[in-house]
Amino acid sequence: MLKYISGDCGSAKTYVMIEMIKRTNLPYLVVHSELQLMKQSVSSLVDICTVISSETHSNVEEAVNIFLKQPSHRVLIISERAFLRISDLSLVKNRKIMLDDVVSLHCFKVINTEKKHEVHKQLFTRFTDLDKQYCTAVPITRFNDDLLSDIHKRFEFIELYDEFRMNSNFFSTKIQDGHEVYRDDCNQLSIMAWVDVQKYVDGGLDMTFMANQFTESLLYRSNPGLFTEVTVSLRQRTLPVKDRLKVFYFLDKKRFTSTFRTDNPNALPTIAHCIEQNVTGQYYYTSNSSTKGDMSRILTSGQYISPNSRGMNAYQNYTTAVWLASMKPSPVEVVMCREQFGITGQDLVQAREFENLYQFINRSNLRDYSSRSEIVVYVVDREQAESLVTTNIHHIELVLEDNSTETLKPGRPEVFNADDKKLRKAFSTFKSRHNGDVSTEQFDKWCTKRKLSEQQVEMLRGMIK
Repeated sequence: MLKYISGDCGSAKTYVMIEMIKRTNLPYLVVHSELQLMKQSVSSLVDICTVISSETHSNVEEAVNIFLKQPSHRVLIISERAFLRISDLSLVKNRKIMLDDVVSLHCFKVINTEKKHEVHKQLFTRFTDLDKQYCTAVPITRFNDDLLSDIHKRFEFIELYDEFRMNSNFFSTKIQDGHEVYRDDCNQLSIMAWVDVQKYVDGGLDMTFMANQFTESLLYRSNPGLFTEVTVSLRQRTLPVKDRLKVFYFLDKKRFTSTFRTDNPNALPTIAHCIEQNVTGQYYYTSNSSTKGDMSRILTSGQYISPNSRGMNAYQNYTTAVWLASMKPSPVEVVMCREQFGITGQDLVQAREFENLYQFINRSNLRDYSSRSEIVVYVVDREQAESLVTTNIHHIELVLEDNSTETLKPGRPEVFNADDKKLRKAFSTFKSRHNGDVSTEQFDKWCTKRKLSEQQVEMLRGMIK
């Protein structure tokens, strides 16, 4: 059975782990999600530990294997990526394995390419159909050709995982002029990869996961029967988080998605200018990588940090945090996760966007459990604000939402262009084949097959009933 310790951000989970390690003479393997966290553990454990990372070794995988066969210290500290590359689990069977904020053991990638022959015939082998929509294969890892080697780098993430599935229609062929050629109606390859957590149970490993709201993670939700909770004494807050928050948001009726950003290119800069002009004192902020440059030119008074900021302590004197990111899943990922793990789209939003948002605001003075200081948080849409479970929420009215069909409450758009009308007609035909009664599952599969945008999916969703 795998174990977990669930505790709020800043509740001293890592401190408890460090003290536990110090009190024993047992061998440990500590796995962190961030390099900074690895360095923090090293500074606490000092001479009883060693760290192997990309900063200390040119070949991390080889160095880890050498250490595990001939250990030089009682405690080894490595990254999540290095842990996933350990193929011989017997090497760590004698160690207590502590995974600190490591909860995302699945990955979803979308790759747009017309190099179908190279992907199909030279990067993968032994294809197997999983069903009518998806297939799997064995990745090829060694190449003599530099071009193939460069292309393979986009698929390297697969090697970290045990299983994966991809859309089979990417590889569909047709006969043209007497020759078999690839169809050109789908040049988008969607890949979901995941770790088979059962192998850790079968291997008899002693593993403990430590995270905030671990039972809300995709790791737990996809394998709840494999985990048992371990209770430890953790730090308690003087005031609950919800009582210390004052949250402002800008989009009241629309969801902040990649489609919204595309449809409303001036919305995010407008929000950023509003924040820069009205926020006094120091603040930290984040955004998606695609908008980081624009935001940094506007939010000159703020300090940028990554949206994935687990464990950072450098900003605990700050009382203002600005979240300008969206981490909502695509319709394709929603369908894949539901079919494979029984995970809903809302589960994905909760585990990815809302949990990262909560982690983000907990880089602030919220980390001081004895403090009563008010923490001011700016987010983009109402969903994000309400996810923070406080009643102290306020809407800032700006002209931002005129051009998007991405609504918080799905409904029909008022105006449709020619492509919209064509798509709606195709969906009407699909509905008629089912006597007007289309289930949610049938709807999602139909949208996924056509690689529709979030905007198009929401437009059609209003036609289901």
